Amino acid sequence: MQTTRIRSMFAYRFSLLLLTLAFLGITTTLPAQTKPTQTGFVNAVYKDAAGEHRYVVFVPKNYSPEKKYPVILFLHGAGERGNDGLKQTQVGLGPIVKQQAATFPFLVVFPQAENMKESLLGGWLANTDDSKRALKILDTVMKDYSVDSKQQILTGWSMGGYGAWSLAAADPLRWSAVAPIAGGGKTDWAAKLKEVPIWAFHGANDRAILPAESEKMINAVKQAGGTPRFTEVPDVGHDVWKVAYSEPLFDWMQHPGRAMDSSAPLLVKPDLKLPAEADTNSPFVPALVIDNAVSVRLGNRFLQSLADAVPSMVPADMLEGSINDIYDYTVAQGRGFDVQFTGISYKGELARAAVEAYAADTLNIQLGIKNVDLYISSTYVTGNRHSAVAGPISVSVGHQKPVWLSFDVKPYIKNNQLKLQLVRTRFNIPQNNWYVSGPAGVSTRGIGMTAEKVSSGLVDGIYGSKGRIEQEVKAIVPGLVEELEKQLNFDEASQVVNAVWPLPVYQPRMKLSPREVVTDKKGVSISFGLSVAALEPDKFDGKVRRLNSLGRSVNDIPKVSDLQVGVAPSMLKPLTEMLVEADVARIPVQDVPGHSFAPLAEPKTLQQVFPDLKQYGDNVKIWSELVLTKPIQVEDASQPKKTKGNPFRFVVPQAAISMAIKKSAANKDWIPYAEYSLSVSQDVEPEIVDRTYSKRALRLNWEGGSRIGGTARFAPEYKPQDAKINQQKFQALVQSAWDGWTKQGPASVAEIPDIELGFGLYRVNKVNWSTPQLLATFTVPELKITNNTKIDMEYELKSPYSDWGGPYTLKPGESHAFDAATPLTYRRKVNNRLQVYTLAAGSHYEFDPQNGDQSGTLFEAADN
Repeated sequence: MQTTRIRSMFAYRFSLLLLTLAFLGITTTLPAQTKPTQTGFVNAVYKDAAGEHRYVVFVPKNYSPEKKYPVILFLHGAGERGNDGLKQTQVGLGPIVKQQAATFPFLVVFPQAENMKESLLGGWLANTDDSKRALKILDTVMKDYSVDSKQQILTGWSMGGYGAWSLAAADPLRWSAVAPIAGGGKTDWAAKLKEVPIWAFHGANDRAILPAESEKMINAVKQAGGTPRFTEVPDVGHDVWKVAYSEPLFDWMQHPGRAMDSSAPLLVKPDLKLPAEADTNSPFVPALVIDNAVSVRLGNRFLQSLADAVPSMVPADMLEGSINDIYDYTVAQGRGFDVQFTGISYKGELARAAVEAYAADTLNIQLGIKNVDLYISSTYVTGNRHSAVAGPISVSVGHQKPVWLSFDVKPYIKNNQLKLQLVRTRFNIPQNNWYVSGPAGVSTRGIGMTAEKVSSGLVDGIYGSKGRIEQEVKAIVPGLVEELEKQLNFDEASQVVNAVWPLPVYQPRMKLSPREVVTDKKGVSISFGLSVAALEPDKFDGKVRRLNSLGRSVNDIPKVSDLQVGVAPSMLKPLTEMLVEADVARIPVQDVPGHSFAPLAEPKTLQQVFPDLKQYGDNVKIWSELVLTKPIQVEDASQPKKTKGNPFRFVVPQAAISMAIKKSAANKDWIPYAEYSLSVSQDVEPEIVDRTYSKRALRLNWEGGSRIGGTARFAPEYKPQDAKINQQKFQALVQSAWDGWTKQGPASVAEIPDIELGFGLYRVNKVNWSTPQLLATFTVPELKITNNTKIDMEYELKSPYSDWGGPYTLKPGESHAFDAATPLTYRRKVNNRLQVYTLAAGSHYEFDPQNGDQSGTLFEAADN
């Protein structure tokens, strides 16, 4: 058989959690100020008095100077600042354009902000050098390429979202459309924006920049007389660009005046798969490796649910194909004959699959095959002065019940990949579950060579060759194992720490890879290592740090029967240590989400702490940064609490609020002024929350009060006129700022999507903290049926592998719940006619009266 036809059988999604972050590379180069001849992503350089500045232009594939193209200016986020000319294309619009490079109709300009000391949210504001240079780069592109000057489009994400609002307000007549993504601005810009076509996007779960920042700008523009659009995307965080940059927005950019349905759903889902990082020019250079960072338990109940879904996932032609001619030799009545079977084809059905870990290091896989028809179009029998030609012969296998192909494999790790070693194979065709149909016709040559003898001999010969047929089937198993291995990758699980990452910026790039695997009688346990990329690969010294004691060893992973994923939050310590060492774990206080830290940069407020500031008046400029100076730690909560679960504790052993001043706006240089050294700790409690009936999220709730301590001092080089410091007042300000930030919402909210098993599902059910891991357990979801009518409803259900269950009687106002990883078939007799539906796993259905008819009709309920 052709083993390549079996691959699709195992092409289910084996990934265990959320979503992967992809990076875009630069594929072509172009010197600045030359006639453009290349398409795709083109490197270029802009020169001014300050030196050379790298930028990138995307040129449509079929670019022609004879055509005028719309142009997009994209402003990146704070994490992509620098002067490498690459980062600004790796997050935001760049990866989306790369996915659609063959058809994307816009020229796109990607400038890069170079000022690393600017406010994270102010880097692209209209008065900055970076924004002024971005506009000059756009002007240069418009000279070098054929651009429709009436279609200049402005968009940006995060820091760039603020820049989009600001640049649009500074020159509202320039832009044909403006799309700020996860941004914000000043409401006094609204009057200038009322005539500008605006469509803003924000993730409802954004903790880096709160959705209220976009909402207040939209409301201000509306009050000024404008008609902006605003889409707050549910269940999405700061990376809302993955959803926003989609077909509806691109269509609107080209035709912003066209009437559109503001309630139209987005065409791109939040779990959009982005280009693989291997396709980029931004190499992943490991600087830190954490063994046992993540654990995965595949219990036998989950493995069987996975196997149950396989038949619904494979294409109808999976067991169809042809095989090469078969040659044999036989002896009949003392004469030798060569036998050739030609034109051989087969067709069968995969009835069921089974997977079970049943012994140490042994995983059993079974495939139930039924209605396999082997068709032999012609058979040639050749001997000395005797020969025969037979017409079609049919061999049927599994016509009464499935015939099982069973093989054992041993999972193991090689080169950080999960492999399967074939141990043994079993396949036996029961004598009563196959038959051979004699040839449709036989012609013979030679004395004594009759059609009856040839027909009987061929049929008997095939029956006698059952062992050979079984060996031929077993021979395909090594190919099946190879195809299965190709599906055992965990690329999409690299972002599992999103749920416990407490900082609004600078999340390192990470990859997961399996380190150890153990199979026992109840399932398979896998421990994963986490590789963390160097923050600046070009400056990395090549010394990879390795840690191996943060999570659980593979033998200590809980042996649950379902699917369980464990994450070691203590990995935050080495991860944030990298940020501290690189001096990037800092954020201006005015950029902290919610503005609760903003008073720590207000002159009048700080004069109450430092009377010395009064000598400069209220016009003094204060730059305050919240700086992480020691890595974040995770500990057990020491005091028992009467809470829903087991809380753990985030500890910041040392941080600082660093302040510098300018005596007036005319001063160019900042003067180091003071520093407040502080420590913070607060408990968090994990829980799974129901966003809708079918959507779940992991939420880390702040619990109890924070514990903050610290001391303020003047900078060593600063000589105050008044050396008094009101320590109590400053601590109260910091306490108020921290409490104000934590009260805005939970520490983290991360959507945990269902694991799709063909047409079936596995859904996260609970989470608990069990030192040293946060454990998320996935189980079979409930299928719910509710009766909204006034009469009893009677119905039956069956799974793909069971008989009809019931009849079930559902009383008015009540609900039934069924655990089912796969869809269920529903039937009910109404007016002597059967209603038959397929009910999706994990969904909610309702009997509703229709047009006053209380007999009720079954509908899928709204997912809310």
